[in-house]
Amino acid sequence: MGTYAQKTVQSGSALISFVEAGEGEALVLLHGNGEDHSCFDGQLPALSERYRCIAIDSRGHGNSSHGSERLSLKLMAGDVLRVMDELGLKKAHILGFSDGGNIALHLALMAPERISSLILSGANADPSGIEPEEFRLMLKKRRSLALQAVFSRRAARRLEVWKLMIKEPHFTQAELESINLPALITAGERDVITKEHSEYLHRCLKNSELVIFKDGSHFVHIEQAALYNETVLNFLSKHEQEDGSSGKEAI
Repeated sequence: MGTYAQKTVQSGSALISFVEAGEGEALVLLHGNGEDHSCFDGQLPALSERYRCIAIDSRGHGNSSHGSERLSLKLMAGDVLRVMDELGLKKAHILGFSDGGNIALHLALMAPERISSLILSGANADPSGIEPEEFRLMLKKRRSLALQAVFSRRAARRLEVWKLMIKEPHFTQAELESINLPALITAGERDVITKEHSEYLHRCLKNSELVIFKDGSHFVHIEQAALYNETVLNFLSKHEQEDGSSGKEAI
């Protein structure tokens, strides 16, 4: 596991933190709910050997500040574009895990011209894609945080983050079918996202591949890091820019 220098950029009222590693075409990595860029400690060493990796702490997570705006996945997608603008990146591959994958889908709808390809790991189109028992546990956790939030500002912020998984996203079938970017959809065999839902995403995204990792959970990128990294690199190699450029320019 490497140590990477953290950088920041102002996005609206928030300060967004990220780390960089490697050279080549840009690959933006987006973590899941309640995490930070260290979620990808098992990916950055391998992926940065071939790509310029930018691992972002989403707004309200890790070393990124919350800002005054109300949290939403779409707002976080805007933060990603702000980081790309600051780095002069015209395009990038986007790898998103869990809520990071849902942010990636927002990006695909907002600015498809800025995306070379999508890697969606444990993403969902709406909350119905979550296993029912897991969703019940999420609701129970929300109730607990709501009680704590009455007395604690920290709990109130945690509650706002937690609600993102319960209330978002809500992509329509038409929106998903409008995405024509190359996409790799991955999930674990024992994922909290149902297999049927991952298959639904695969059907909607016409230019997508689906890989279900045997014996994997939602965190298959950690449990089976070597195989996951190989799968991602094989996919990316098929969708590198024809001119071999890094997608960097002044914006």
